[in-house]
Amino acid sequence: MIVRLPVYDERRRAFSHVRGERVLIYWPHGLGDFVHFGYVAPFLDPTNTYAITRFGDDFVHLYDGACGIEPVLSGVAAIGDGAAQGARHLGIDWKRIGNRPADVAFPEPLASRVRQRGISALLYTDYHEHQGERAFPFHTKARALIEQLADPQRLRAADLSAPLRNALSFQAPPPMRARVEARLRDLVLPGEALYLVAPGGHTYPAKMWPKENIRELIGGLPRFDPRARVLLVDDPTLRAAFGDLEVPFAHLLVTLIAAARALVGVPAGPLHAALAMRCCAVAGIWLAHHPDWYDEPNDRAIHLIGPLVARKRYERKKATATLPPALRARTIAFPDRIPRASDVLEALALMG
Repeated sequence: MIVRLPVYDERRRAFSHVRGERVLIYWPHGLGDFVHFGYVAPFLDPTNTYAITRFGDDFVHLYDGACGIEPVLSGVAAIGDGAAQGARHLGIDWKRIGNRPADVAFPEPLASRVRQRGISALLYTDYHEHQGERAFPFHTKARALIEQLADPQRLRAADLSAPLRNALSFQAPPPMRARVEARLRDLVLPGEALYLVAPGGHTYPAKMWPKENIRELIGGLPRFDPRARVLLVDDPTLRAAFGDLEVPFAHLLVTLIAAARALVGVPAGPLHAALAMRCCAVAGIWLAHHPDWYDEPNDRAIHLIGPLVARKRYERKKATATLPPALRARTIAFPDRIPRASDVLEALALMG
């Protein structure tokens, strides 16, 4: 189905003037970016209604139960760009978006769902990576996008010196949650504590923690906490443990995080979700970026900074240098070596 719709991006702040429309947000980005858009959604103009989609319902399901924004499923569970459905990025060339009407290609079943909701406008941004060059209060990726999409009057009325509220509920629907929790009772016995280790995902390879460090951490956690039951958050492990349940990845992930004592991970979807959920201890491992550039502060988190980040003095960039103390991430820098498993365990001990 080809539909002619006004198509907007974040440039020239044209979208901040849109009123009274049924807006579909096409968000072909990673799971962590889906978490981050939850900080953007409360700032969008309330005269519009909002829905969000991408080719990859495993991620879109993260918005089940979200406040003020509805998930629209593409009918494709696995992450993709729509090329296999004959509509790569809905037929839109992001670089040519002009904040004006354009032809948008919706394959079925997405087409029927768009028609049922009476979608009258589309927003598609590239969610630009600012690399720490934006100053407070627009220092994170999400906050920088808020500045582009929100009405300036709404921004002036907001307290941007406080951590932002996230629109996501981070709760799987009860039937899905019940399936995962029942399986967890088989994996984590009474008296044991679940620790999640999230080494990566759909993410930049330079962020990845070396495999030997992951192995050392998995071996060291039971010595650190004799009650520890460690679960690796990667495709093979989760497929083996939960694959027969037919639960979308987003539902599985938020249920696991809600049940966990702690999550250790690199800056990818599971880490960003755990930081936003604020329900367990979090140890972040940052080898290529600085945590101040991405997430709202979490007093139950410690971030371990690797040598590249320390050597390049990323803390001197605007995103950190201009922050009030209440919004700064709690960090431990390792200027001469990559953080080890023992460093992570010490960080977990500091959080009790």
